[in-house]
Amino acid sequence: MSPSSDAQEYRDYGLESLRNASQSSLRTKLKIFTDVETPYAEFDTEDSPDSLFDEISPAATSSLPAMLHAPPIPGLFFTPSLLLPVQLADDVTHFCLDNYFNRPGVNQIMLFGVASSSNAGAPLSGLPPVLTTLLSTVSSLLEPTLPPEIHALLFPPNPTRARQAILNLYHPGEGIIPHVDLLRRFGDGIVGVSFGSSCVMEFARVDKAADDAAAPLQLFLPERSIIVLSGDARYAWTHGIEKRTADLVADAGVHRVVQRGVRLSITFRWLLPGADVVGQDD
Repeated sequence: MSPSSDAQEYRDYGLESLRNASQSSLRTKLKIFTDVETPYAEFDTEDSPDSLFDEISPAATSSLPAMLHAPPIPGLFFTPSLLLPVQLADDVTHFCLDNYFNRPGVNQIMLFGVASSSNAGAPLSGLPPVLTTLLSTVSSLLEPTLPPEIHALLFPPNPTRARQAILNLYHPGEGIIPHVDLLRRFGDGIVGVSFGSSCVMEFARVDKAADDAAAPLQLFLPERSIIVLSGDARYAWTHGIEKRTADLVADAGVHRVVQRGVRLSITFRWLLPGADVVGQDD
């Protein structure tokens, strides 16, 4: 199939286009391409069953500035200065745009890497080489900063479970509603990587009391940054992205507005036993 004009624009203008592309020329109505997330318990999406993605909103920023450093949530690991190499980020971005987001309306792709039963220690098969390179690089970058048990959870030397890579494409003004990743499909330990644009991710307690009016904790995710959710951060807190075209960020006591561009996120998750059967009940 010939690539769409949007995909051609991406290739012509490269990663810089992701940062600065016009909303009017690149934005399409969101549709989920395949397997769908379901929010946790209180965040029901029966009225919008086919997507966690929010509708487009007017340009706006939050009234509360986002943090540059990880909020005090057990199991959440984030270092703002820990960034992917530019060339690798460029390679991953171009590969994904050329191969997965070259049709109008496609904003989410799910890929699976399966552990080899006959060759212990072999890389997961099923993921394209550029994503296995990404995983290897992320593992190396995170190893000095993560507790050893968390690094081993995310990057075991002999994986025995299937790993999923979920690719989401966001245009300015789009977001994803607060949710906990499916409890009966995915295990502990989630890695997220941002490409093309920054955004702010919000966190809120799952079991907050009805009278708890505390605002969600907000974390600024620069492009090429890496975030890890484990333990409480994975199970006891929701995470989401508000639908905005710009974010307010607190930087050294000064508040600044950061415009959003087109953002690609790649999230790696471990599938629970039997959950690699796509389409089964969640």
